[in-house]
Amino acid sequence: MEPIKVVQYGTWGYTHAEHTMLTMRNLPKYFDVVGLCEPDQNRLKAALNRPAYQGLKIISKEELLAGYDVDAIIVESAEVEQADDALIFARAGYNIHSDKPCGASDEVFAELIKTVKEKNLIFQNGYMYRYNPAVVRATEIVRSGELGDIICVEAQMSQCYHGGMRRWLGDIPGGMMFYLGCHLADLVYQFMGQPSEVIPMNTATELEFPDVLDYGLALLKYPHGISIIKTAACEVSGDARRQLVISGTKGTIEIKPLESPFDLPGAVCANKISMTITRPGHPTMFADRPETVTFPPYGRYDGMMIDFAKTVAGEKENDFDYDAELAVHKLLTKVCGR
Repeated sequence: MEPIKVVQYGTWGYTHAEHTMLTMRNLPKYFDVVGLCEPDQNRLKAALNRPAYQGLKIISKEELLAGYDVDAIIVESAEVEQADDALIFARAGYNIHSDKPCGASDEVFAELIKTVKEKNLIFQNGYMYRYNPAVVRATEIVRSGELGDIICVEAQMSQCYHGGMRRWLGDIPGGMMFYLGCHLADLVYQFMGQPSEVIPMNTATELEFPDVLDYGLALLKYPHGISIIKTAACEVSGDARRQLVISGTKGTIEIKPLESPFDLPGAVCANKISMTITRPGHPTMFADRPETVTFPPYGRYDGMMIDFAKTVAGEKENDFDYDAELAVHKLLTKVCGR
């Protein structure tokens, strides 16, 4: 395939924007990065001092909206603004990759999905765990029926933020559940679908920032099971305990940790991750038969971005259709308690 031509709009993301740009520039087989569009001059100045953005052509928003020779826009603006920005570019006829969770408004997100659907455009939301090799393998196992009926998904993803980062969470609806819990809502939806009931419990743990929802838990009820989402901004070594447990009537999959540490450049998860599959043994306690599968190091964003490029180029169908993206966004609103 020919590499697709892209422009990144925005440099806001905590790490996603920079890592995504580095990933694309490290994959010239799939991406021709034409330039960068950052309307905020302060952010632009800061970005151009970082290796990921050096040497890029600077393109104005007006130039893009007037029509530019690119296949897709990579939306990396602020979380609450992403859907509005993506909608503007979709209306202009561009395929869209947006950083997660693509805005806080269900109404704007629904209009975005309606627009890309009507225009037959590709839309990808930046949930990179969909392409985590252990999650991909777990998905194959679940779809094969090997685990039987899925009755529970336990998804956990936390961090330990301080100062400005913790304060910033107060500016977004749902706080930590919106910021990181969106990944977990997406994973639960992939394995169990839309729940019949959601019980959100999001709270503030700090006296310094009493309005910041930095700890979140949500119970998702299904006709034949229940799932649990937990995320926190105040958990020491929380990133090391990110995990996914999928329980079925015939077995259980554990991915602990969900990913290994990564560093710039390239956002490569340098350590191996493991997935344990446990199947029933004899009908007695502690007689189960575990099997551990180990995956080699991988680029955190590689699978996601390569999939987007192939889909835009017509090499494959989109694995996550419009309706599924809309359903995940609606589920996120529920687990945030909105």
